[in-house]
Amino acid sequence: RTLLSNHGTIFRLTCPYTSQQNGRAERVLRTLNDCVRTLLFHAYMPPRFWPDALATATLLVNLRPCRV
Repeated sequence: RTLLSNHGTIFRLTCPYTSQQNGRAERVLRTLNDCVRTLLFHAYMPPRFWPDALATATLLVNLRPCRV
């Protein structure tokens, strides 16, 4: 905890299997999944290209000027 606080990270514990406590992470995952499905659907690609679409979606989300 000392190492994390020295680097400006806030360490918080959450209850297991409670996604409600992980709001921001859940929103990011939902955004990535929506983007992956959209990329695959509009490119008429089969689901086996999911890892490649996920890498592309992650890049696109990280390049956006706004936060998720």
